[in-house]
Amino acid sequence: MNKRKLTAITGALTLGLLLASCGNMPAPGKKDAAAEEVVDKRFNIKTALVAKQELSSYIILSGDVEASGKVDVYPSAAGKIVSLPVKLGDYVRKDQVLGQVDPSMPGMNYASSPVKAPIAGTVTAVNVDMGQTVSQQVPVVTIGQLQNLKITTQVPERFIYQVAKGQRAIISTSAAGDRTFEATVTEISPVVNQSSRTMEISLTMEGNSVIKAGMFVSIKLITSTSADALTIPEGALIVRNEEKFVFLVEGETVKKRAVTTGKESSGYIEILTGLSEGDEIATEGKTLLSDGSKIRIVNNLSFKTIMTAAEEENS
Repeated sequence: MNKRKLTAITGALTLGLLLASCGNMPAPGKKDAAAEEVVDKRFNIKTALVAKQELSSYIILSGDVEASGKVDVYPSAAGKIVSLPVKLGDYVRKDQVLGQVDPSMPGMNYASSPVKAPIAGTVTAVNVDMGQTVSQQVPVVTIGQLQNLKITTQVPERFIYQVAKGQRAIISTSAAGDRTFEATVTEISPVVNQSSRTMEISLTMEGNSVIKAGMFVSIKLITSTSADALTIPEGALIVRNEEKFVFLVEGETVKKRAVTTGKESSGYIEILTGLSEGDEIATEGKTLLSDGSKIRIVNNLSFKTIMTAAEEENS
């Protein structure tokens, strides 16, 4: 093939390629829709503000309620109960006569022996019946001082060094609904039970119309309190590969912010570093976020409203 013919063939191929490429180009004044399409994807989230509040650490326990002062009253002589003027729930004074015991035996008559209250309080149990023969080892009645109640509980060994006299506790029971009551640690056992590996403590609280002796109650024993802790809802914190962080709202985007935490209590977490009071952070919808994600805050919108807004935006 001579040089003139090779040049002609090369020119024809080049012209063909140019024409083919021009056929794929948009007409003048028109733009490629695929190239120009920009997806503005925003994530719906709910947020909360970083705020200061009192935050306490506590141990969850349970215990039994008793009268703070409880005394079984025994007769001074064996015999038959011939008088029993008190009944369950009566309030009695110190030295009040609670009953009479006749110590007489066949062929011998003796004066009745009174059974007296050694303390003032409420009759919490009547242990005998009229006409019953009792010995000096049988308690006639039990008296409790219900103006103050005693709660006994067991503290696991790993927590015993967090317990001290005078500590405050929050008491609750299903009988009281959402109401709570306060109690104070007043007695601590000096030894740990070797079988259960627990230490017994007692708390006292004022008597009331809701908490009664004999009840089973829940106890939040407060071990420490921060009066002005910087806190976030626990749902805002993300933990991945031992890293703790939140998503901080900055306009219409979020920024990943590492934090260090302290106490956790009642659905809140103390923030030691990384945030300031008043910062707005993502609390719901955060699992799909990444640093710089665009967001839509929907704190006060229903699910139906959110879906309608999303459909209108995509139409």
